Amino acid sequence: MTDPSPTVAFAPPDPSFDKRFGWIAFGLLFLVILVSTYVHHLEPQLLKVPDNTDIASWTNPTFEQTVLYDRLTDDAKAKLLSEGVPQGDDLLFQFLVMDLFTVLLGWICFRHANKYFGFWMASCFLIGSFVFTGLEESMWILLGRFQPGTTSSPVGEPVYGTYWFTKGGFWFLETPITACIGWFFLAYSCVLVAGKVFPNMGLTGRATVGGLIAMGIDLWMDPIATSPELMNWVWAKGDVLLILGIPHTNFVGWFLLIFLFAIFWENLPRFEQRWGRAKATALFYAMIFGTEIAILLFFVVWIQILGNLFSLAGIDHTVAIPKGW
Repeated sequence: MTDPSPTVAFAPPDPSFDKRFGWIAFGLLFLVILVSTYVHHLEPQLLKVPDNTDIASWTNPTFEQTVLYDRLTDDAKAKLLSEGVPQGDDLLFQFLVMDLFTVLLGWICFRHANKYFGFWMASCFLIGSFVFTGLEESMWILLGRFQPGTTSSPVGEPVYGTYWFTKGGFWFLETPITACIGWFFLAYSCVLVAGKVFPNMGLTGRATVGGLIAMGIDLWMDPIATSPELMNWVWAKGDVLLILGIPHTNFVGWFLLIFLFAIFWENLPRFEQRWGRAKATALFYAMIFGTEIAILLFFVVWIQILGNLFSLAGIDHTVAIPKGW
């Protein structure tokens, strides 16, 4: 068997540990998904899930307080208020098309990782990236949704919340599994490509390349996904810098998540050699959870710094998106 990416040492199987790890890790993941899916669809009031069929009922932010509102023509606004989020109430489509297609792509990548890197490393990548994404997204979504009242951005504009996803059959907290699994197969592909194209580059360099590839993909993917025709997720007004109608923190976040995750994952064999597989696994997930909090705090500070720089330059508002764009 030839390792497609010689930059990552192959971790030999440990049947006893791998079996226990698989049952526990995937079991807990499935349990969280089942509970989250139940709450999201059947008890939406618990997490104040916005109603896809009644846009006029949205609060924090209201429809008028979203970035989407400013880019729509009056006719498009009336249509959206009348018809709701496109396919937002079509659960059969969300379960059988969106979820099934994403799971299929994720399964293909997992089979590849399992073949070349073993079940342990493949599972760490899948579950780690799934939880990494789901927690990071959900923290921002719920922080914005339950934010007490309206605050102001560093340039003086009102901040009405953050963002949220509108569609999904199965959910992990307030993040659809399509986003979590999608992040997995995109991250795995980007890390693998970086290792193949730059096999002699150091880990930091390859992680940087992988993060830049992912950010490039997201630069064209998100403006499409947030368009009025799809509305897979919705942004609230208030970010100090928009890129293609998307808060810049989204793209910076993609880079940081891929960059740091690649470094953690490629160090798994080294962790195992030093502390054993069980402690290496615990350390890997501890680093992931710690990074979630660190990135959250980083963005809180970064937004203040960027906003103050804009204020010093005389910029007191964000760039408006042309109507109908």
